[in-house]
Amino acid sequence: MKTSSSGPRIQPRPLDTSATPARNEVKPQVAKGDSRDASRFESGAAKKPAVALSTPVATTQGARVTPGTYPTVADVKAISAMQDPVARNLAITQGYSDLSNALGQMLGKENANWSTFATWASKQAGVSIRNEDMPKFLTDALNGAAEMAGPLKKVDDVLRKLGLPSLPLADIASAGKDALNNVSNSIAEGNRFVFNEVGQEFARFIETFQGDTAFDAAKTQKYLDGFGQDKPLLKEAFGHYSQAMFEKDPNKKAELMLLGNNKIGLHEQTQLTPFIEKALNAPVKDTFRDILRQSIESGINSLPFPAKLAGQAALKTGLVDAALNPVVDATAGVFRRVATEHMMKLAVPGGALKLGNDLPPPAGMESTLFPPHLRSIQNPELRALLGKLDSSPDSLKGTAAKDWSKLDQRMDYIIDLFRTRQSDARLFDPPFGKSGTTYPLPATQQRAG
Repeated sequence: MKTSSSGPRIQPRPLDTSATPARNEVKPQVAKGDSRDASRFESGAAKKPAVALSTPVATTQGARVTPGTYPTVADVKAISAMQDPVARNLAITQGYSDLSNALGQMLGKENANWSTFATWASKQAGVSIRNEDMPKFLTDALNGAAEMAGPLKKVDDVLRKLGLPSLPLADIASAGKDALNNVSNSIAEGNRFVFNEVGQEFARFIETFQGDTAFDAAKTQKYLDGFGQDKPLLKEAFGHYSQAMFEKDPNKKAELMLLGNNKIGLHEQTQLTPFIEKALNAPVKDTFRDILRQSIESGINSLPFPAKLAGQAALKTGLVDAALNPVVDATAGVFRRVATEHMMKLAVPGGALKLGNDLPPPAGMESTLFPPHLRSIQNPELRALLGKLDSSPDSLKGTAAKDWSKLDQRMDYIIDLFRTRQSDARLFDPPFGKSGTTYPLPATQQRAG
């Protein structure tokens, strides 16, 4: 399993403090790699300090967040320790929303923060964790899959000769449910892991800076020193948030927020890679083969003698397995298509985005694609980061992720998602139609969700 110390490292650059041009100009093109592989994330250059502490412009903020309206570090740990995956996901989703709103009170809600987006990603993860509608969806897909007809006919011919009924699709769907459980468990564990790590940092940021009315360089540096050496991207990201809190220029502030969001996203997705790979590369064939073979063995053992003896001989000689293997292969192929389609969606207010399609522009931005303060990027560090992650600068073409297990394809989609939707105020809407919860969570709620 990868650790944060093995993730990509992006070299930060000093903030651009020059005057910001109008946002309708075309930004300079950034040199990029030619292929979509992990090398696009590598940087061997020496690291610079995460934040230039002398650059922020002080403003009057002073927003205090009401205690109990967002999860503290202790609350994040308690939620992450919940054993019921469904209840835990609901608490994580609500926790992200409450952290998002708390940070929004401090930094302003004209720019979504990473936790704002994480709210909706966690809500979508809940659909996979609960396996909603998937057994029927899989059965329907198997019924309509042309590649299933031939293999099923051959195995049914063998079963008929043994005196057994045709292989029921219900058994295949049952095997699919077990395989889906493996997928949902991986998603649930990944969701828990990221919330426990990143959620604590959001809580720590809120506790540290709420109520501040001016930038305090020494306090900020002390806060940044609290990050582990294995979390450089998180350290840099929250450093950018601390700058954004006191930045008056709306263009520079939007870019600082996007820079922070992108770095947390890169850290998060690097950490999620083993969970995603496990979900997408689960031993599906073994699951299907074991359950279908058990079904056939049970049928053979219930036959009267001497049919039972003949059936057991067919098992030992490999005749049944030879007929069953093409069914297993075809079923596994259908399952992967269904599971990938099911997983590769992202809930957004009012609908869902299909990650296998190019990211659509927000309504009303069909020609501009990006909100006004992010149409032309001036921050040199942000431009460099986009140059490493974006395969089609200033365009949404080619953002579709064909293989969600690939980090570069996930990031290619995510950075444009962040940039296009950062000013969408609907992202701050409560995910479950309620304004929030009270922390710490009651023990009964932790158990039952």
